[in-house]
Amino acid sequence: MQLTGAKAKRNKMRIEELHEDLRAWFGKGKKGGAGGGGWDRYNTKGERIGKCGDAKKGEGKPKCLSKSRAASLRAKGGKKAIAAAVNKKRRDDPNKNRRGKAKNVSNTISSRKKK
Repeated sequence: MQLTGAKAKRNKMRIEELHEDLRAWFGKGKKGGAGGGGWDRYNTKGERIGKCGDAKKGEGKPKCLSKSRAASLRAKGGKKAIAAAVNKKRRDDPNKNRRGKAKNVSNTISSRKKK
């Protein structure tokens, strides 16, 4: 029996294997990840404090940014822009130990309107 159209496409997708490596995604290399690529963790002062996923006990909700996204925010407003993104993340999702589905918080910083 030969499959055609949508069924053949779905079947082909099932057969293909997915080759992903989380180490490659988060980066490897020196402390902070910037030396070896990957994602870095930032604090409320806009400073890089380590690799994403390496949080120390007692730290607040982590904000991880890719190297390119951090550079983009830095170009827009320096450390203040990164600090604003971290503060927005902590404000919108204060639960550090969330279970289940993750809450996505956008990196977009918009000016707040005064009431």
